[in-house]
Amino acid sequence: MKKIICLFVLLGFGPQAVACDETCRKQLAEAKHNIEFPGYLSRKYCRDIATEFMTTSMKSLQSYRFKHLETKHRGGMRNTVRFIEQRQDWLKECDQYLKYTDYGRLFKDAKTTEGIFAAMASVSAELASLVEGVTYTDELGDVSTEVAADKFDQLFKLVDNHKTLMQLKGQFVTRH
Repeated sequence: MKKIICLFVLLGFGPQAVACDETCRKQLAEAKHNIEFPGYLSRKYCRDIATEFMTTSMKSLQSYRFKHLETKHRGGMRNTVRFIEQRQDWLKECDQYLKYTDYGRLFKDAKTTEGIFAAMASVSAELASLVEGVTYTDELGDVSTEVAADKFDQLFKLVDNHKTLMQLKGQFVTRH
């Protein structure tokens, strides 16, 4: 009789009965945090957005930093600010989704995630200041974009460090 009861308990209350898939987690998070997530949000979508940011978006930002930043064209700076802010909105939406559904953070951990977001905001703010007319001069008296370049470099370093860590864990494949 005990064997039958144990078998019933195992079959009735086993992992299948208490497992909570992504849809379940999403519904629980929405109820707990009084929020409604868009239908497109999922772990796969967020992983794809993060991968796109670390590959294609970084390549685009590096191209801008090394080829066009020194030209000091305000239109290009304005477009780059919008580009960064758009990516940051997407990434933050995913980070919130992953955090609320108990899947962790978008990047390695809270410190890494917040560091990357802060670096993105710093680059955007610096470029926005340059668009508004803030200028820096170097020792020769020439107008310089060195501060903005340094902020880009900090962002690149944080993202590259995260990407390297993920590659060492075998969790990141670079798209070509």
